[in-house]
Amino acid sequence: MEAMTMRPKLFSFRVEAFSSDNRTEGNGSPWKLELKQEIQVGLAAPVNPGAPFQAVVKIELHADAHNESDAQQTASFKGEYLAKFNFAEDASESAITGLLDQEPYQYVLVAQAFPLAMTHFRRELQATGFDGRQLPLGI
Repeated sequence: MEAMTMRPKLFSFRVEAFSSDNRTEGNGSPWKLELKQEIQVGLAAPVNPGAPFQAVVKIELHADAHNESDAQQTASFKGEYLAKFNFAEDASESAITGLLDQEPYQYVLVAQAFPLAMTHFRRELQATGFDGRQLPLGI
């Protein structure tokens, strides 16, 4: 992949929401986990004069699990994450928009935010008593 021009810097990453429902008792039987993800990349215009443009990556992760030996035992997990990347103050909107339309450019931004989101998601699954080690850390 060619060098990234006008590379923005990660300014903030935060968990916007997380919810889970796992009311089952672990009995050692195997579980099947299905993970769905939705990732959006966009441009945020500055509200304050002189503030930089931002690339925004929104990641939604949703996992449904069921016990393979007892279909009545289910669990669900949902996390929403937001990463903001600041461009240089002299970067123009038209130049940034052209870059954000390119899939490789979007990939580089998402590749920085996704491991942070998945690390948190896996940790929260573990906190509710569910083993999330089989979930990927990268995209």
